[in-house]
Amino acid sequence: MKLRLFDWGALVFSLAIFLLFFLYGRSLSQDDGYLLVEDSEGKSLYSLAENRDLHIEGPLGETVIQIRDGHAGFIHSDCPDQLCVQMGDIENSGEWAACLPNQVFILIEGGPDDEEEEELDASGY
Repeated sequence: MKLRLFDWGALVFSLAIFLLFFLYGRSLSQDDGYLLVEDSEGKSLYSLAENRDLHIEGPLGETVIQIRDGHAGFIHSDCPDQLCVQMGDIENSGEWAACLPNQVFILIEGGPDDEEEEELDASGY
């Protein structure tokens, strides 16, 4: 079977499309992950690669979440006990924190830790 000009064109076009999707997929998998923020108004996603402060209004007042260098955490909340602020930063995929009185929940999703083996939290016999 002899390949004609259009056969070669279709082959080159298919390979180019494959390479574009492959490179696009690799660029998506190399990000720092995302911070999912859930409050009384809904859910929002923020990149951990971009440093920022998020000001969220809750039932008790303002909650401030800081994203810095791939870490995220509560730095201020108008709740009475401040447990969310004392918890510190989260940085690995699957880690979460919450300010229950102000109804704000944060969760790290994606990033390089999804590809690595999960750490063992506890062991059983």
